[in-house]
Amino acid sequence: MVWNADNLSFIGGPNYSAYSSPNYTAYAGPNYAAYGAPNYAAYGGPNYAAYSAPNYAATSAPNYAAYAAPNYAAQGSPNYAAMPGGGAVAPMAPGVVLAGNGTGAGGASGTGFLGGYGPVARFEYATPAALGPLPWILDFAHGDGWPPFPTELRLRQQDLATRLEWQPGDWDPGLRFWALPFDPRLTEWLQDLNLAAPAVMAAREFAAQHPQWLAPRPDLGLAGGSPLHARFAGQPHLLDWTNDPGVVATELNELVDLMCDDRARYLEEARVQSGQATPYFVHLMGFDPAARPWTMELMNCASAIGNLVKMQYKASYRRVRPSFLCPGLLPPWGPPQHPAFPSGHSTVMHLTTLFLLSVDGIADRFGIFEPDAGKGRRPCLGDFLDSAPRHAGAKAGATPAAKGYGDDQRSPLLWLAWRIARGRERLGLHYRSDSAAGRVLAALVWDACINDDSANPIVLPSLRKVLHHARAEWPVFEGAPTTAVNAPVAPLAAGGVPRNGAARKAPAKA
Repeated sequence: MVWNADNLSFIGGPNYSAYSSPNYTAYAGPNYAAYGAPNYAAYGGPNYAAYSAPNYAATSAPNYAAYAAPNYAAQGSPNYAAMPGGGAVAPMAPGVVLAGNGTGAGGASGTGFLGGYGPVARFEYATPAALGPLPWILDFAHGDGWPPFPTELRLRQQDLATRLEWQPGDWDPGLRFWALPFDPRLTEWLQDLNLAAPAVMAAREFAAQHPQWLAPRPDLGLAGGSPLHARFAGQPHLLDWTNDPGVVATELNELVDLMCDDRARYLEEARVQSGQATPYFVHLMGFDPAARPWTMELMNCASAIGNLVKMQYKASYRRVRPSFLCPGLLPPWGPPQHPAFPSGHSTVMHLTTLFLLSVDGIADRFGIFEPDAGKGRRPCLGDFLDSAPRHAGAKAGATPAAKGYGDDQRSPLLWLAWRIARGRERLGLHYRSDSAAGRVLAALVWDACINDDSANPIVLPSLRKVLHHARAEWPVFEGAPTTAVNAPVAPLAAGGVPRNGAARKAPAKA
């Protein structure tokens, strides 16, 4: 029997009943007893049908994919969402996921053509079933002569004759095509996607403009790169890990600290976010996906575009996972079988946030709150890169030139993106610099795709259309006298209409 993402709650206390007889039902399909009623099936892998591309079900305009073949995931038992052709397949063993399933790291997959690889048992996205979760008691008391975990025993690059880099055979079979030169037609990536989805078309448009954003592939003799990569690689300290062993040692020490201090407390949250983080955005923003389908599709666009850029950059930098250097980190599952740098979760979550904050009505509530401001503002590239211009209304000294990864940017959505990225570090799956790189990469891609004044624009008509429709779903609040962030404000009635009768501004057109 194979464990799957639905069966991880054994790790989170106080319920260890999944391990004590006679209750092994949490591991025996098809009973996911660890979740019990009210059954969080919409969020538990492998069934992210309501949220994860290409199955944005009742939430994705204009395609109601969850109710049309091949996506019977929202209705069919035991949910063969990963199977092309819907129910025209034989039942699988519980927990077995086949090549072609969604990314897990936030959206439109492109994990490769199912028929080309055959059935590959996985615990979750790009993670072999054998690397599914096992219980490790996070007790750090010393005793019996052995350390609690052997975290001091590490490989050191400077002591090795060859450079440690991810090799083509290290990739998950469904992702191995990323080790090849980039294919702008996305031949393999498209094999398991809904070609009618606007987000997929936006990704295809993005791929067609690859000279604007590709990273070089020195391992394949492909030098050069792109304007976007030049700005990425030029950010201070982002690539220090490539030539300074002290940076790597410091990052590993930080991961050990997170393992000791945070992992047990954050494990259940990080487990859900490992498979799919979109529900956390819906939760924080407090909206019904069925009522705002184009907002969901905008998140799909971030997932699809983010998937392309993160994987191509991973193939360029080929950084090994932290637990390869320090086995004592013992991630509770995985790590996924693709390189570490940049963090895919950080890239996709920050890109999702920035796409959402390009909607003025969303930025009002979830954007960056300047000191003494009564509503949020849209971000600008200068909030992330010192070399970029600041936003038009910036007050001198009000906000530092740019914030780094982990700095408070006074934005609920940027906080969420950071929290999800940080969760991957707490699990021991990513170095801090992986997360920081994902944030910078997302900011550069967002600026190129969305902002009219970008230095290196990437024109995506399908994304612009989705953004236009999403803006119509979120009313913009009329300007008002500046209100201190912590001062009392007029309460809102249902639907967000100010009870004091203040008018709303009509949504701006794209």
